[in-house]
This record gives sequence, structure tokens and C-alpha cells, in this order.
Amino acid sequence: MKRRLAIAAFAVAGLAAPLVWSHPFVLHIAIQALIWALFAASWDLLSGYTGQVSFGHAGFFSIGAYTAAISTKLYGATSWIGMAVALVLCAAVGLCVGFPALRLRGHYLALVTLGFGEIVLLVAQNWGELTGGPFGMHDYGTFSGLPVDQLAQRQTAYVLVAAIALAGLAVMLYVTRRTSAGPAFRAIREDQILAASLGIDTTRFKLLAFALSAGFAGLAGALYAYYIQLVSPTVGSASASALVIGMAVFGGIGTIWGPFLGGILLFSVTESLRFIGVIYNLIAVGAVMVVFVIFVPRGLAGIRLSRRGRRQRADLRDVNAD
Repeated sequence: MKRRLAIAAFAVAGLAAPLVWSHPFVLHIAIQALIWALFAASWDLLSGYTGQVSFGHAGFFSIGAYTAAISTKLYGATSWIGMAVALVLCAAVGLCVGFPALRLRGHYLALVTLGFGEIVLLVAQNWGELTGGPFGMHDYGTFSGLPVDQLAQRQTAYVLVAAIALAGLAVMLYVTRRTSAGPAFRAIREDQILAASLGIDTTRFKLLAFALSAGFAGLAGALYAYYIQLVSPTVGSASASALVIGMAVFGGIGTIWGPFLGGILLFSVTESLRFIGVIYNLIAVGAVMVVFVIFVPRGLAGIRLSRRGRRQRADLRDVNAD
């Protein structure tokens, strides 16, 4: 109980730090880090927790971003409506992508999702009348109801993004830990054929995983669109998918909260090291990833899980000794 309270206090302090140190650059990094954290957690729900590997997850992020921008610019919708539409539409697209991929696993499914991401990228680049083509979309506004003052505006945007990102994380954790979907997801990840033989409706749960994961990735894209106020085809590039996979590995695949934390830390490190140059920055981040893969293969979450495993083994030894 004390450990949980300590972790909660540390998390609250970390979230409050950008507001206490209200520097525009710090808030800018913190807002984007939370957006990428939600994106990384959404990828982990599908690929890490359920085992349905996706190499084109940035496609859902891109669809969510463009949906939000189009809803506001062309139809005058508020940011709340734009985010809701982005979430629902991306969940529907996730169902459409997941349904034909139900019979595929492993690298075959990865190739299908990679192709989906490339299709979204090509559509964004070439449908100029709707997406703005290679130049993207801009001048569609930001979150509704923000203050006029620049610093207060960024502080309010941070609180808003943090609330939505944490709510998304809470929903994913609830589904995976407090409902029957969680054990079903894990069973599908370990052995899909065995899961089906045990009576688990693998089709239904795989579609649920696709829909939830795509929906929250689209919501992250909508947050990105309203904060950055520019959406271009690059948001759906393969490099974006690679980055979010790196965040999940860094945080700990298959835990949901690990990739969320990994997204915050890895994005913050990436942006904070920009002063040394773009190339050297990428080299430094790559070096951090290599070190983690070698010495902490289960990511940040694996550190806590390893400690829990050692404590449980120690308890068993004490029981056997008695």
C-alpha cells in the first residue's frame, strides 16, 4: 500500500512539474510527450497486450489528426466534436482493417498493417482537395475555450491534454485488467489456437482490440492536430510507427502503462537533446534504446515486474522454510 501511494505521489508530482515550472518550452515538450504516450499505449494494447503486431499504426494517428482538422476547418465543429469524431471514425477503420486480417498472424499481419499505413500516407499526399496534399492543413484553430494569454493558453492546453491522455490510459487499463477482455487478449497473444479451443471468441476479441487501439490512436492524432495546428502527411509516415514501437519497447511491452511512461520519457529525451544537433540527437536516442534492449529487455515496466517476482519467490521460500 505504501509503495502504491509513493508511486501515485511521484506521478502527481511529475504531472504537476510543468505547471510549477511554467516555461513555454517545458509545457510544449510536456504536451507533446503526453500525446505520444497515449499513442504508444494504444499500440501496446493491440501489439504488446494482444499480440497482433502492427507496423502501420501511424495510419490511425494520421486519420485522427486529419479528421479533427477537417471537422473544424470545413464543418466548423468544436475541438470536442472533432476529437469524438476522430475516435469513433478510427475505431470503425480499425474494425475494417482488423476484419480481413483476422486469419493472419505474425509477419503476415505486420505486412498488412504496414501496407495500410502506406495507403493512408499516399491518400494524404495526393488528395489535395481534402487534405491539402504535401503541404498539409493549417489555420483550422486549436482547442475550444483556451485563454487569450499565451502562457495561460499553453497551461490550459497541458491540463486538457493530460486529462484526456490519462482518461484514455485509465480506460485501456480497466478493459485489460477489470473485464473479461484482458484474459482473452493475453490468451490470444500466447496461443490463438489454444485460446479458441478453450472457448474464447478470438474473432470478437481481436476486433475489439483493433477498434480500441485504433480509436485511441486516432484520439492522440486529434490532440496532436489541435495543439500543433498543422497536419501534414509526415504524421502517418513509417518513421512515426517506428518511433512509437521504440517507445513501447523502452517502457515495457504488454503492460499498457509501461509504454505510456516510455513515451513520455523517450519523447522528452529526444526533444531535450535537440541542442546537440538532429543527427547526434538521433544517435544519442538510438544508443539509449540499444542499452535498454541489452540490459533491460523488458523495459521500464520490467524493472518493477522483476522486483515483484523476486519478492514473491522470497515469500515462497519463507513459507517453505516454515
